[in-house]
Order: sequence, then C-alpha cells, then structure tokens
Amino acid sequence: MPPRAILFDHDGTLVDSYPGIALCMRLTCRDLGKPEMTDEEVSASIGPTLEDRFTELWGEETAREAARIYRAHYAVHFLSGTRLLDGVKCTLEALEARGVPMACVTNKSWNYCVRQLEHFGLHERMKVVYGNLQGFPPKPDPAMALAALEVLGVPPEEAVLVGDTAIDVRTAHAAGVQAWVVPSEYTSIESIERAKPHKILKNFKKILQYI
Repeated sequence: MPPRAILFDHDGTLVDSYPGIALCMRLTCRDLGKPEMTDEEVSASIGPTLEDRFTELWGEETAREAARIYRAHYAVHFLSGTRLLDGVKCTLEALEARGVPMACVTNKSWNYCVRQLEHFGLHERMKVVYGNLQGFPPKPDPAMALAALEVLGVPPEEAVLVGDTAIDVRTAHAAGVQAWVVPSEYTSIESIERAKPHKILKNFKKILQYI
C-alpha cells in the first residue's frame, strides 16, 4: 500500500541552502580565528545540529560561541543564500491535491525553517513543522518524526520520510517509517547506500510515482 503521509527533511531536500550556510560557516571561522572551511567540511555541516557539528570540529566550549556567531550571520543571509529546489513546489501542490498530509522535520532551527518555507510558499502545505531548539533531540533520534506523525494521525508503518542524507535514513528506520532519498549534490551516495534506504529517487518529482 502506498504511504498515506510524508515527512520531509528541509535543507537539501526542499531547499538548497548551501550558499548561505557556506558563507555563514566561513564568516564564523573568520570571527573565531579558525581556518576557513573547505567545501567538504561545509557539506558535512548540513544535517547535524550546529552544536553537534561545532563540537565535533572544535570542542564543546567553543561550539557554544560558534553557534551564537553563526546564527547572528545566518539571520542576515538565510533568505538570500537559499533557493527552492527543482520540482519541489509543483510536487507538493500535487500531493496536497491528492489529500496527502505532509510535515517537515529538520535539524535546522525551527524559526529559520518556517521563515524559508513561508518565503517559498510551502509552509501552508505542511500540517506541522518541527525543528531544532523545540525540545526534541536531533535526528536521527525518531522523536521529532513520531511527534509529527501523531499530529498527522498516521501510524509509522503507513508513512515515509523523504530526505537527502544518511541521517534522514537512520531517522526513518528508527521511527519505523519508509526511508526515501532524493540525493542532493552535497550528499554522499555511498553513505546513503550504507544506511539502506527503501528507495533512492532520481529527482523530487519521482515521489508522485509512488504515492
């Protein structure tokens, strides 16, 4: 039976926020006196929370200050550095027309996620948006996904999580939902395959073939 509800990741799945993230990561490095991040290091920062990523790079004490600095820069660049990914808007419109309930679950800060969704005309199509700093542990912990499914009124076995990273796949497995991946140009196919998704889709519009 096709899934009755869809949970979507945000960065790399609905929007390409890499340019804004990369700029703010490099500005944060400058302000901290750290070497500028490579493209590979920036890409590895998409998916984890800021606190987890900065702790991994520089330790817990520096991570708190780095997150504060990054968020100050991102408040300036979070819209200008983000674009809607191809096929997203028309696919969400088609899913809405079919009566498929949708939600967004992300490790991005909730307020920035909502404001980007509003900017691109997607927010009204999400029954609920859950993100970082809302009291949920970050993905791949399944709490955020399970809370969203409770709002949608659909059990895990009848839902799917669509994302672009291995973190999303692990979240789906932990929540008991199907894991579908639409790889972005910034994610590793090898890491996705190791996480064992149920489907790897060529592009976002392919979702409509299975709903």
